Amino acid sequence: MKRAIFVLVFLTVSVTLPPLYTQWSESQRRRQIERVKQQARPVLGERLEDILSALRNDKPPSLLILHTGGTKSHLEPCGCYQEQSGGLPRRAHIVEQIRHHGFPTLLVDAGNIFDGTEKMDAQRCSVNLKAMAMMQYTALALSETDLSYDDGYLKQQHAAAAFPFLAATANDFTQPFLIQQVGPHSVALVAGEATQHIRAQADIIVGIGNAEVSKYIDILIQPENIHTVRTKNGTLSVGCQPEGKTLGVLALWIHPNGGLDHHYATQVALTGDVPESESVRQLLTDFYQVVGQPAPLPRLFAGQHLEEDGQNGYVSATACRKCHQQEYRQWSTTRHAFAFQTLLKKQRHFDAGCVSCHTTGFGYPTGFQIGDPDLTLKGVQCETCHGPGKHHIGNPKKTNIRNGADTTACLECHDTKHSPGFAEVVALHTKDIDHSGAPMNLEALLRSRIARMGKPTLELFVMSYCPFGVQAEEQIIPIVKKFGDQIDFKLRFIAAEKENPSPQDITPFVSLHGYPEVAENIRQLLIAEEYPHRYLDYILCRGKKLDKTWEDCAEKLGIDVERIQRLFATPETEHRFRENIQRAAALDIKASPTLLVDNHRFQVTHLLKQTSGTACQ
Repeated sequence: MKRAIFVLVFLTVSVTLPPLYTQWSESQRRRQIERVKQQARPVLGERLEDILSALRNDKPPSLLILHTGGTKSHLEPCGCYQEQSGGLPRRAHIVEQIRHHGFPTLLVDAGNIFDGTEKMDAQRCSVNLKAMAMMQYTALALSETDLSYDDGYLKQQHAAAAFPFLAATANDFTQPFLIQQVGPHSVALVAGEATQHIRAQADIIVGIGNAEVSKYIDILIQPENIHTVRTKNGTLSVGCQPEGKTLGVLALWIHPNGGLDHHYATQVALTGDVPESESVRQLLTDFYQVVGQPAPLPRLFAGQHLEEDGQNGYVSATACRKCHQQEYRQWSTTRHAFAFQTLLKKQRHFDAGCVSCHTTGFGYPTGFQIGDPDLTLKGVQCETCHGPGKHHIGNPKKTNIRNGADTTACLECHDTKHSPGFAEVVALHTKDIDHSGAPMNLEALLRSRIARMGKPTLELFVMSYCPFGVQAEEQIIPIVKKFGDQIDFKLRFIAAEKENPSPQDITPFVSLHGYPEVAENIRQLLIAEEYPHRYLDYILCRGKKLDKTWEDCAEKLGIDVERIQRLFATPETEHRFRENIQRAAALDIKASPTLLVDNHRFQVTHLLKQTSGTACQ
């Protein structure tokens, strides 16, 4: 008896321990990766809510000076990770929020704003100034570096701004100081020397950029990243984060008779959770489209023999799939596969500096091309790691493809700027791209996309009478309900419009299972639009009763049958259905069911393990 118990315990431990250890080991791996990356990605600045709370706990400040400097007209971070700070659209949103609270506010830039004389650099600087004008900057102080540009360049840039340029020496596009009345107080913004004459006109003198420190300067805002200090003569000196990574905030409490009583200085964090100004975002999007294809950048893996072989070329992951189906399925649910979608969301798909690492073969004759409508080589595909595969497809050998084991290649894109901390954990990341692992299921994939992108789009293309499509709906709808508003779910129908419909036709549309399917497709579309909180339950109910009348499910769920019938035959409904089926036609989707996650097409059986069947097409 004891022996039997021992054997039973031993077998139980033998069966349960390995999976538990695997789960524990995987959680430890992910924790270590996250810990190292977080240490390498410090968040700059404070949350706006915390700053506003601190201001509300004191009496209202006499003046709030929002400041930037040393931006080099950096428009925004690339968006490779959430903690990246900065960006004109986020800055514009924060400025608007602060002004909304009614604080008397000045917005200034301390200079070091220009960067490069090439045509694209000049355009970028002009766009930066236009965005600053939209934010209603009070003034910009030109630094010595800014003034080293020729007058023609500076006049061109001044024309893009709607605010004064300050400089120690005045000319036809600059002035040495500016007096602003803010509530009961007069504030002088000075770019050069503060004089007794200016002192007589202002309660507070704020030196900006290269202003000379003197007994008359109360505040000095410098374009460098410095600690807030008081100089020997009592001047309060503050700095700015480079590249517009934060927005400086300086709250001042001024004596009734002039002079500084006390202050509060900090920086607002401009991380990925900060909303964006739509108008400034559109300004940047228009700019990216205009300058979408600048001079060629250095190509990835230049010098490697597979890339430099003029007879070789890129063939895309779909060509690799023919022989490597398991590897393709595992890759298709990884972040590498969705890398181009990141650029689309960030509106950076025209930026060659970003496209290079988010596509395959960019810069090579057969690689990805900006503006290519086919997008065959979008994302980080097989050939990014393994080299162009034209020779390998024609004659599969180990010698004409890379095995992908050299992790130093990863660091060409995952460098310290775009992936801080990655080099320290690159060996731990190899499991994420190990093709021997099982691909994610739909639920895990959506969870991954939410963590990465915020709100993924899930599209299901079906024919309502397709048995395999109904089976897929039974698996997918509970997942859609589980995620709720975290995902954007869209139900699409696969049908076609008759080229020459006759007056005798009941409908101008055709579907595989005839008119009953067209009618049910249209009803499901109407119920989805008219009863958004009930249509998923209707679809589940209807899938089980396709041999019965649709009214049974509708009435059971409290859907007004007469209302749906009235809407059914209207021209508006015909137009809405026509719009719905155009998506499948545009993507040449003919098989029901078909799944798209963030525009990536998947076979249902790859993401839903409990489904099997033959697609209707």
